[in-house]
Amino acid sequence: MKPITTIFLALALVACTTEAPKRQMTAPVSGSLHSEFEARDDGASFYGPFVAATLAQHNEEYAEAARYYLSALSSDPDSRFVADRAFFQLLYAGRMEDAGKLAVNLQEREGGSNDDLVRIMYVLEAYHRQDWPEVRNRLSATSDTGFGFLVSPILEAWSHAAEQDLPGAEAALAPLLSDPRLKSIGEEHKAYILDHLQHYEAATTAYLALANAEKPSSYQPMVAYAHMLFQQGDTVGARDFLGEQTKRFNNNTFLLRESMRMSAGYPPSQDAATPNGAAGAMFYSLGSEFAHGQSSQAAVVYMRIASYLMPEVAEIYLLLGDLLERLEIPAAAASAYASVPDISPLRQLAHIKHIGALRSAGETGAAEDLVRRGLREDPNDQTLLVTMGDILRERKDYTEAIVYYGQAIDQLKQPRSSDWFVFFARGVCFEQLGDWGKAEADLVSALRLKPNEPSVLNYLGYSWIDRGKNVDEAKGLIEKAIEQTPNDGFIMDSFGWVHYLTGDFSQAVDLLEQAVRLEPTDPTINHHLGDAYWRVGRKIEARFQWRHALDSEPTETEKTEILQKLAAGLPELS
Repeated sequence: MKPITTIFLALALVACTTEAPKRQMTAPVSGSLHSEFEARDDGASFYGPFVAATLAQHNEEYAEAARYYLSALSSDPDSRFVADRAFFQLLYAGRMEDAGKLAVNLQEREGGSNDDLVRIMYVLEAYHRQDWPEVRNRLSATSDTGFGFLVSPILEAWSHAAEQDLPGAEAALAPLLSDPRLKSIGEEHKAYILDHLQHYEAATTAYLALANAEKPSSYQPMVAYAHMLFQQGDTVGARDFLGEQTKRFNNNTFLLRESMRMSAGYPPSQDAATPNGAAGAMFYSLGSEFAHGQSSQAAVVYMRIASYLMPEVAEIYLLLGDLLERLEIPAAAASAYASVPDISPLRQLAHIKHIGALRSAGETGAAEDLVRRGLREDPNDQTLLVTMGDILRERKDYTEAIVYYGQAIDQLKQPRSSDWFVFFARGVCFEQLGDWGKAEADLVSALRLKPNEPSVLNYLGYSWIDRGKNVDEAKGLIEKAIEQTPNDGFIMDSFGWVHYLTGDFSQAVDLLEQAVRLEPTDPTINHHLGDAYWRVGRKIEARFQWRHALDSEPTETEKTEILQKLAAGLPELS
């Protein structure tokens, strides 16, 4: 069987996280996020909004869940259980202001909260408002938390630095500086604070000590030092320093990217020498660590907190979108990509990813609007041209799709292996319109560019077999596709159908049975297996497969064929 024609163009993911040497940190960073997983009822009534919120959460529709939980909470404001659930949904959905207010509500109730996330947001709500005395007051009230050993000293130090109190900041960092596991983190923030307070000579000494360490714990201080030089007008010194460090660390992608940003006149992706930048970078780093592990939901939470503190940092939204796509919440991912600031040099990448997420969420109309808007700004953007072709092809508007694919192909001076898809997609459109000559030329071009691509091998091989052309070569193409993707039911169907069309009915049955096991609900595969059963004399099973195909929503043309076969069977072979 030919593969379905809704094949998506795979876009390469660009690394959005800060690369840094892994810190050796054995103490826990946060609590168990019990507000995400706790399922006990403390006596709250299960009225409508709460039930709706639970269902929305189960379906991972966190924005809707947050709205319903807030509605339930307004009906029963004293329910700690509902408030606890509402808090996490608000946090997860990125409604940070509301999450902060609810954290204050939860923490200041009798007994407070034992959830580290609530306590973090309780402190950060004051930090975000730049109420520095209140930050310290709230930190002192939550000093026994699991995150206190790391987060509390940093937030307290910056609350002093924001008030120009260097001794207070140094005293707050003392627990980190005296702990061998955390000393490098303390030294890092001390350098940022000296920079922030314009003690540039001391900051230089601190930055260079961190940079010149045999095994630096982070690359961020190197970028911060270069930025300090840049702000002082020493652009050459900033560029040379980052160039040396980039070379020293084998063209590390983070250092290389930040060097390019500064050379282009942009500030670093994260300005760590400010209260919000330093705290935000800390949560960004925590989120990145979780993102590289198996804790995607925890990573989303920390990225949300980072965005609360650094809403201007594009990298946060790119990583957040990637995490949400990984969690199969494409609508939320689209919203994250849309949050990348327009002035960011990463805006174009975010635009493409935003379109992809909208398509995954089924919001094709919104995706198409974005693509057309982008093409009005840049009619020659090849990625947008191909994406527009894809959208049109998926809704079977093959004639217009061919126009956009053709414009993309016309820009290819020397097609490369990575360009195979646009030829393949246009070939599919030509074939669907019945123009086999042009379709064959494009499919052969795609195969020449990427000789081992299973989609091309299968489609071209099947098309040849279906037309009685190049039968031996076509069989070889499909065999090659099977070798690479033995668990692809559609390619297995093609292989079985090749044997059917060449009269090897027994082998066709074996292969088509495998295809049905891999794709049990596909109408065409079941239809093919019914035909094969009939040819080997298994007529009762043939009718069963045809009926199953009929129940699996075949096309109108295929439905007519199946009904005829159910009525009269297959004609005798001549």
